[in-house]
Amino acid sequence: MPSDQHEPSAALPLQVSAPPERFFGYYPGTVAVVTAAHAGDRNVMSAGWHAALSAEPPLYGVALGRERYTHAVVLAAQAFALHFLPFEHAHTIAAVGSSSRHDGIDKFARFGLEATSGAVVEVPILTQAYLAYECRVQAVHETGDHDWVVGEVVAVHHRPEAFDERRLQNSQRVPATIYYGRSRYEALGAGPRVDFTPEALLGRP
Repeated sequence: MPSDQHEPSAALPLQVSAPPERFFGYYPGTVAVVTAAHAGDRNVMSAGWHAALSAEPPLYGVALGRERYTHAVVLAAQAFALHFLPFEHAHTIAAVGSSSRHDGIDKFARFGLEATSGAVVEVPILTQAYLAYECRVQAVHETGDHDWVVGEVVAVHHRPEAFDERRLQNSQRVPATIYYGRSRYEALGAGPRVDFTPEALLGRP
């Protein structure tokens, strides 16, 4: 293993971009796949901006552009599902984010997506996912050119083999999909891992 994976590199001065340019420095990270359905219509899209917000009650948020077809469906249904797909479906993640229902594309049919019904609310749950949060819309906040949609997680769907005994995602069994921006993806799971205990971090024996 190359030694530079462990030795810190010499720090270089940070460069300033003003006015700010579109920059993908907030990646790498996971891309979620959002589904929603209402009045016989349904759609699916990928979303790079999302986050857990609360454990009690369980809340999860996702940023949706107001021009996106899914935005209107989510608000009409007051429900959505947010999925994480393994690396073998990276093409699907990219494809559903690069095409639009506004153009008449049935993305479920076009990209061979299979879905079951939600356990609590009427949302499509993708069978290709290793984890899915079934959410009921709790709040919508306008945040610049996106709306931050907060969902109460009312059910969780998961593949047991994708997680270990501590409920941590096991990327060696089911590689997660990491996104770098500009349509670049990577399988997570091959790199070194380390666990830190509170005692070790505080210098306790």
